[in-house]
Amino acid sequence: MSWCTMMAIVRKGQSSRVMAAARQAGAPGGTVCLARGTASSAVLAALGLGDSRMEVLTSLIREEDSERILSAVHSVKAKGVVLVIDAARDGIMEDSRMESGWVLVEIICEKGYSEDIMAEARKAGAGGGTVINAHGTSTPDDVKFFGAPLVPEKEILMIVIERSKADAVIEAVSAMEMLKKKGMGIVFSIPVHSFMNLG
Repeated sequence: MSWCTMMAIVRKGQSSRVMAAARQAGAPGGTVCLARGTASSAVLAALGLGDSRMEVLTSLIREEDSERILSAVHSVKAKGVVLVIDAARDGIMEDSRMESGWVLVEIICEKGYSEDIMAEARKAGAGGGTVINAHGTSTPDDVKFFGAPLVPEKEILMIVIERSKADAVIEAVSAMEMLKKKGMGIVFSIPVHSFMNLG
């Protein structure tokens, strides 16, 4: 049995409706994180997202149920986006699984830096993103071991972007001086198997 991750980024208060529809279509359950949107006005017009309170619903679903679950979620009255990220097989993504043309770029950084990073990402072609507040799991021993201060308060900036623009965004963000310091952040991307707008 193969598994994949469904992620819905919707306005605050709408994730329960999305999860109810997904559960009826076969999803076992999910986790909701509070977040905030950073979309520009152009993206706001296109996707119905803006500088507002958001919820990020994550659910591990069976690959064979993904199309049925996406179809059920698409019928829900909600504003946002839904994407499916395939699980890697033997650590390698199959090319046939990357047909959506979209990539999820994630930047984990110190709290307070996501706005500057998002501004740089926009210059490189990104429209907007979603920020989740988080914290690291480092201990005082980790800090001594790595030889650099690791701040436990973090932000996770998630940007869903066309694959053709992803490299430019990753390069622009990676070149920022603040992220070159040890322990300040990490940038990575994940291919998106399916993507759709809600609302």
